[in-house]
Amino acid sequence: MSIFRNVMYSIISIGLLGWAISSMYYAQMDFAKIVKTNQEPPWSVEINILPVFLAIVVGIFFTAFMYPQLKKNRKSWKNVFLLPLEFEEGDEREKELTGKACRASYISMWYAFPIITALFLLYPFISDSVPYYPIILFLLCPLIQIVTYFISWKRNY
Repeated sequence: MSIFRNVMYSIISIGLLGWAISSMYYAQMDFAKIVKTNQEPPWSVEINILPVFLAIVVGIFFTAFMYPQLKKNRKSWKNVFLLPLEFEEGDEREKELTGKACRASYISMWYAFPIITALFLLYPFISDSVPYYPIILFLLCPLIQIVTYFISWKRNY
């Protein structure tokens, strides 16, 4: 179940990244108000540090947990940190499965990108209630690729 574990790590990482960026987005909005209104010091910008801290801690945990396993399979540290976790191929059959899953993931983006782009048109109508809507849509792209990859990999397995 190595592929399932890797997909779950990726989905959790994307979710935590979205949460952390959303909290930083609120802080950036506060800072933008200060700049636009030319407020006199002292200024105050608040940021919820919990999502940022949690994303960093979980990222370090995933890295520490996966690094020894990836290091023995991949010779270079570049391959350990720059290739996705899903590219752990043990034999020719797994390489073929990975190739088919990558192809399905690539094709899924041809359908997902226009839909996600069209969903951006809703932003002016919901910007007051969901100001981090573009972050959600932007993170849907890798999420769709990962889920498509996993479904294709499991179907061909």
